[in-house]
Amino acid sequence: MKISDIFNEEELSKLASHVVQIGDVYEMNMTEANGIKPKAGYSSRDKYFIVLGFDANGVAYGGVIINSQINRNLPPHLKLYHVPIKHSKYPFLRYDSFVDCVRLKIAYPQKFNEWNYLGQIDDFDISLIISTVKESPAESEERLAQFGL
Repeated sequence: MKISDIFNEEELSKLASHVVQIGDVYEMNMTEANGIKPKAGYSSRDKYFIVLGFDANGVAYGGVIINSQINRNLPPHLKLYHVPIKHSKYPFLRYDSFVDCVRLKIAYPQKFNEWNYLGQIDDFDISLIISTVKESPAESEERLAQFGL
């Protein structure tokens, strides 16, 4: 039985807003609606999403994703906005990885029942990740404010 068998979308959204915390990491299926560009031939990708903030209406969460590598096609000045994180510190990672702090991604709590909770990023790293996102030239003050950053 899935949680979506018990609750409707509105109830799932309310449940998620009481359960999800800043620093939580979820594996989720993401699409272009979340700010992810799927690989050629695919409509979505499974990504690790770190929650950084919530919009005021509880409609969406702002966060960043974890990648195994930095996209080599990025301009050099944007490659600087990737924070390394270690598998030895976060065992849910398959290998040492990078947090993409270039631009906030969005997750919607209606899909909460499809998210797989992996763990929590510690306060030190969350602070570093948030400050890196705030410094990114690709992120706007409006979007940062939208998610309380």
